Amino acid sequence: MYRRDLRDTRADDLLADAATAEMAEQVVPEPEGDRLAYAVSREHRTDLYLKDGDETRKLTSRGVLAQRYTHLDPRWFDWHPAGDRIVYAGEDDDGLSVWTVDTETGEKTRVTAHDAADSNPRFSPDGEEIAFVTDYRSPGALAVASADGRRVEVLRDDEFLYADPRWAGDALYAVRTRHEDLADRASQVVRVDRDGEVEPVFADDSVNAYAPRPRPRADANADGEEIAFVHDASGYDALYVTGPDRDDPEQLLAESGTDFGAPSWDADGDHLAFTATRRGEVHVRTVAADSGETETLTDDPGDRYFPEWHDGDVLAVAADPTTPPEVRNLSTGERVAGRPPAGLEERFVEPESITYDSTGGVEIHAMVYLPEGHDDADPDSIPLLVHPHGGPTAFDGYEFNYRAQYFAAQGFAVIEPNYRGSSGFGREFRNRNDFAWGEGDLDDVVNAADALADAYPAVDPDRAGIYGGSGGGLMTVNALGRTDRFDAGAAFYGVYDYETFMDDTDDVGWRLMKRELGFPATDIDNYREASPIRSVPDIDAPLLVLHGEQDVRVPLSQSEQLVAELEKHGKTHELQTYEDEPHGFLRRENVLDAYSRVADLFAKYLEVNPDDGSSRPHRPDDE
Repeated sequence: MYRRDLRDTRADDLLADAATAEMAEQVVPEPEGDRLAYAVSREHRTDLYLKDGDETRKLTSRGVLAQRYTHLDPRWFDWHPAGDRIVYAGEDDDGLSVWTVDTETGEKTRVTAHDAADSNPRFSPDGEEIAFVTDYRSPGALAVASADGRRVEVLRDDEFLYADPRWAGDALYAVRTRHEDLADRASQVVRVDRDGEVEPVFADDSVNAYAPRPRPRADANADGEEIAFVHDASGYDALYVTGPDRDDPEQLLAESGTDFGAPSWDADGDHLAFTATRRGEVHVRTVAADSGETETLTDDPGDRYFPEWHDGDVLAVAADPTTPPEVRNLSTGERVAGRPPAGLEERFVEPESITYDSTGGVEIHAMVYLPEGHDDADPDSIPLLVHPHGGPTAFDGYEFNYRAQYFAAQGFAVIEPNYRGSSGFGREFRNRNDFAWGEGDLDDVVNAADALADAYPAVDPDRAGIYGGSGGGLMTVNALGRTDRFDAGAAFYGVYDYETFMDDTDDVGWRLMKRELGFPATDIDNYREASPIRSVPDIDAPLLVLHGEQDVRVPLSQSEQLVAELEKHGKTHELQTYEDEPHGFLRRENVLDAYSRVADLFAKYLEVNPDDGSSRPHRPDDE
């Protein structure tokens, strides 16, 4: 379907270097100490590190659960109050269990021992117990174990999924979501006492509440507990405070057009640090709890998450379009931990953002990556690529995005539209594709191609490709089958037949289907109409299909069904599978193989003369 010796492959070195970059996931300072624990991912493995002055030591080697999924993410690991141990959810032969690691010796102790996934561990204030979330009895149960693991008790095992437990004395605050919902649509903040009794703090239908943060008390004898948390009843994620002196939660800070998240108290309970997301930029601010006075700690566009206080400063994981995620002191601007690959920044471009009007007059924000020299390029000389993100409740912003950078280095202009249904633009926009998949959201993606060409004269509107993964994969197939706008496409691990997908996916995928499309017994037509596989007979462009064989979110069977339908109708296509990849490609060799194949596809069908004499042929056995 494409040659493997046609294009300039020098940019493949950039892809290989970026795919192996270390990426910080989260940082947690030592309570009343100087040391930092932080998690770093490299390819398919995430591990814990300890920074003590100028010395950095690796604490784990088998992998830990610590990843950024959404702005709702909890703290993934936690310090013992004495600073002698760190608790985390670590990989083992049974899946994910609660472990502790001694910060001096590195000795590891397994706390839970059952065939189930555990997560979100938190030491109690006295260090004697560990609260965590477990799937042992049912998904998302709230449990407590003695710190030595000799005793485990489940506090809540009901129709809710619990997450992000936080201690306040002997009680716990947590987020809970009905099993039939998803945490980015309708969730509650609750207080759970040590006997398992539940008291709702905030619960409102169709409102998303999360991130309960008990306020540190300078007066140990003060009555009651105060907590800060986030909910989106105003239309955007806003900060609230509640406690014994307030009949109802009191709005601390709200801003139309901006989603706040990840609140974190300083040691005295006087200030909160939090993230502020607006039009693809994620900044960190602070607010004084009593006066409401705010300060913005970041200036340049970028991506920041998990702010934490340390000696009066605010630390966070921070990234930008040319720098992988690293631990930074936002108060001083200094890098605290992280090792960006040498020379990578010079080889990347700075993206731009644009907006355009789509169907129904809906304004769409998009990120744009342009090749070097585009300002001096001839009109219509640069082919374009549209990349719809997955999720669908994700968004593209000023993050470290080496895949888009790779295609820009190949000479393509790339646009990443935050189509309706994306997060970061308020609740109403996020809900716009409920029961409407493949409608307005598809229009937003297709219209992105014209918007890119209209904004930049060098971009050729008549040479257009599309690629995407997961929700972006299904969007790619929809765009090829329901329109004739694109000349070639690459679909990564997408959902193509919703009716069969609901039988094979994991719990999260199943709940996503119910939320977006309804119940099969009453809404089966929604599942069938939204399925991209129905549009295969109308696909004329070549399609490259890629999937990981270990994917449990979107099983390989989805791509196999799509390919069978493509073969049935005589369509130009190819299937590439990767035996050791889950939902999303992580290993260097697989990332390089998959995306270089996509580059080869687009070189053939979009570039006028891709071989300028500098190409290097692939090995004869590299098919």
